[in-house]
Amino acid sequence: MPDFSNIVFDPLISTNLIAIIFALAMLGALLGGFARLRSFIFRTLAALFITLGLLNPQTVEAEKEPLKDELLIITDNSTSARLGGRDQMINSILYKLNDKAKSLENLDITEVRTGNNDDGTKLATTMVEALSSLPQNRLAGVIAITDGQVHDVPKSAEGLLPDGVPFHAIVLKDETSRDRRISAILAPRFGLVGEQTDFQVRVDDPGHEGETAVIQIRVNGDLIARFPATIGNKVAIPVKIERRGTNTVELNVVPADNELTLKNNIFVSEISGIRDRMQVLLVTGEPHRGGRAWRNLLKSDPSVDMVHFTILTTPGVKNPLAGTSELSLIAFPTRRLFEEKLSEFDLIIFDQFTRRTTPGNRGRSRAIISPLYLQNIARYVERGGALLVATGPGFAAENSLYRSALAAVLPARPTGEIAEYAFQPQLSDKGRRHPVTASFSGKEDDNWGQWYRIVESDVIGGHILMQGPGEEPLLVLENVGEGRVGMVMSDQAWLWARGHDGGGPYSELFRRTAHWLLGEPDLDAEKLTATPNGEELIIERSSLSDTEQKVVVRKPDGTAETVELKRVSEGLFRGVTTASGQGAYMLKSGDVSTVTAIGDLNPKEFSNLVPTTEILKPLTEATGGRIFQLGPEESLPEFRRVKTGRNASGDSWIGLIENNEFVTRNSRRKPLAPGLLFFILAIGSLAFAWRREGQ
Repeated sequence: MPDFSNIVFDPLISTNLIAIIFALAMLGALLGGFARLRSFIFRTLAALFITLGLLNPQTVEAEKEPLKDELLIITDNSTSARLGGRDQMINSILYKLNDKAKSLENLDITEVRTGNNDDGTKLATTMVEALSSLPQNRLAGVIAITDGQVHDVPKSAEGLLPDGVPFHAIVLKDETSRDRRISAILAPRFGLVGEQTDFQVRVDDPGHEGETAVIQIRVNGDLIARFPATIGNKVAIPVKIERRGTNTVELNVVPADNELTLKNNIFVSEISGIRDRMQVLLVTGEPHRGGRAWRNLLKSDPSVDMVHFTILTTPGVKNPLAGTSELSLIAFPTRRLFEEKLSEFDLIIFDQFTRRTTPGNRGRSRAIISPLYLQNIARYVERGGALLVATGPGFAAENSLYRSALAAVLPARPTGEIAEYAFQPQLSDKGRRHPVTASFSGKEDDNWGQWYRIVESDVIGGHILMQGPGEEPLLVLENVGEGRVGMVMSDQAWLWARGHDGGGPYSELFRRTAHWLLGEPDLDAEKLTATPNGEELIIERSSLSDTEQKVVVRKPDGTAETVELKRVSEGLFRGVTTASGQGAYMLKSGDVSTVTAIGDLNPKEFSNLVPTTEILKPLTEATGGRIFQLGPEESLPEFRRVKTGRNASGDSWIGLIENNEFVTRNSRRKPLAPGLLFFILAIGSLAFAWRREGQ
């Protein structure tokens, strides 16, 4: 039987001429109709048959080869989908899914996997890339096997899939695993040094809302507090910014039993510590030529607020170095400075200060700064304060500061001798490595101007960075408790500020010394750094000591490893460890610690590990697909082939579009009817018309 759906025409004459003949024949039929002749129908049929005979209709018989439709299956290969045996569940579902799909006729299957990283599950990106290489007119549908935690699904599904192609999802059902996690609602990026800043966090643990969890707080690697938090509720946690520069704050919720992972039990943030203003108290023990050099140095820094007091000569004592214009009638507010406001100062400088007395009531003398106040200063240093002592000849005398409570925090003890001769200050071996003075090492320190006096001392702690002849200490720095102390064992440094004998790095040296005292991280001699390099973590340890160094590395997956560092140069040690994925790496070597990150400090992939259907639901609804949540022992839904435009899913079945696309391999033409037949029918129609008119 001819296939009338594939009719084509092979005109015997020009189509324009056929159109004219048809028009004339129809005109004659119409004129007969207007003349009320009863042959109108037969004349019309004759016109049609003549036209068809001239058009020569033919049927095309084609050899068609059906094309298979394409089914895209996406499996979740992200880190979260491989926790707690989920990868085994996904592989089992994929095996069953392939069996069902292969039983359907005329269907090809393409499998792809999402990327394996901690930067979120990029399922939509993977799907778009895979679809770009598949024929759009033969897509039967897309099926994703995932835990539902997808991080790149847009709010609108428009453009992700061709019209009419359904997206189905099979989401894992995991009711036994537990995952406690901490997330930040508010994490400040800047904070004032010495001030508190508030973090707002929430601990989530599905199914355990209302219970209490414990958050451990570490700042720059040191555990500073433990804080209770109600699961599911927002909690504010105050954190004190310890130092200028980068401060690493780690909030770690104590894990529960049988958790999927511990990677999301930690939130790490880097806060830049800034100083609003640096408060400096400068106390000059007596007027001297170098006093103004200290004052000018501190006033040149716009971030410094300086309070300066000079203790003038006591009554009856002449001092030719003090002019009348330098005298002041303002009383020295010792109680206010060293008791009420002491903690507000970032740095205290004693410049040639000695224990001196002034006449008191009833003929008694009293100390300008009482022993109690000096004890307060020692306590201030131990609790995190900074002290710089610029000594002079008085430091070697009986009224030396070392003969007070302040001796408990001073790293150098005077011998009682003062050496007076010309010498050139030099950097010590440690001074050439210490960040405060290392930049001066080289030809420059061979050309420094001379000094002429050293207060001889025995160093009982800290590091000697500058020295005179015979390795006599000139600049000593030490960490004391939580604070820092520096000592200059000469009163001649001001000569550099005046350019005497070529001068020296006065301003830069003491500026760097002051910033070290204030805890500038970049000036720490004991530093620990870690740099990611591919799948490795390169660890470097800077130290003033040449002894072997070891570092304990705590990785994001909770494991710890001890890495032995090898000496690569003087004071520099290096080692390598294997990285174990993205996240925060905590490193500790002795008293030095640091935190570094590979990728995101708080990986998006671990922000939520509980399987969910909510994220993919808008995509399935927009495309006519459906989500099925299955456990390890549950069966897959049925598969059905459906026509384009029909429902593509049901409560218990997955629909795949049947496109019925094909390719034509060969074709041939065959006349629809013998050409003579149309002309016979035309003549017959005219005969009937003539007879009808004759009646």
